[in-house]
Amino acid sequence: MKKMENYRWIIPSLVALGVILLSGGIFLGVKSYETLEASNSKIDKTNQKSLSSQQKFKLDEYCQIWLQDDNEIPVMLGKVNEDLLNKTEDEIKAALKEKYPDKEVSTMNKYQIILKTSDETTDLSKANKYTLENEDGYITVFKYNKEGKKELVEKTSIQIKSLPKSVQEELKEAIVLDNEEDAYSRLEDFGS
Repeated sequence: MKKMENYRWIIPSLVALGVILLSGGIFLGVKSYETLEASNSKIDKTNQKSLSSQQKFKLDEYCQIWLQDDNEIPVMLGKVNEDLLNKTEDEIKAALKEKYPDKEVSTMNKYQIILKTSDETTDLSKANKYTLENEDGYITVFKYNKEGKKELVEKTSIQIKSLPKSVQEELKEAIVLDNEEDAYSRLEDFGS
């Protein structure tokens, strides 16, 4: 009996050692698995991106196109054309960019496509020119830089509805002028 009392610590020590080894093994196994999963996930995402650009997006035949800008109620523009139903995501975006050049796809799923107005409007045909445009019911002067990017010059207090119908029609498309002097000369005509 005396011999057993000297070795009472052995069994709890062996149990503790077993628990430590088992938990260490589990920890290493979990870490290895997480590392493997993370690397597989990166590979899958890369493969999925390349595949998704090549796979058909499968739009629903009743898929709707909506326009929504910041703080505005969405406006339905219509249904997608049938020719877009069996296209890839990139082809759909390219077709929409062609049809709506000043818009970009905000979100897209099988049932709806939401467009938003592009932040930077570029138009090389207006590069280094000035325009008079209708913005929120008032005449606004813009300058297009050499890259064709639109820059606000001045928002006037001249209301569009106070102008003749012919001028209102011109302003729907924007009045393009060669220089700042011509732009302000034209504005003076509207103001009087």
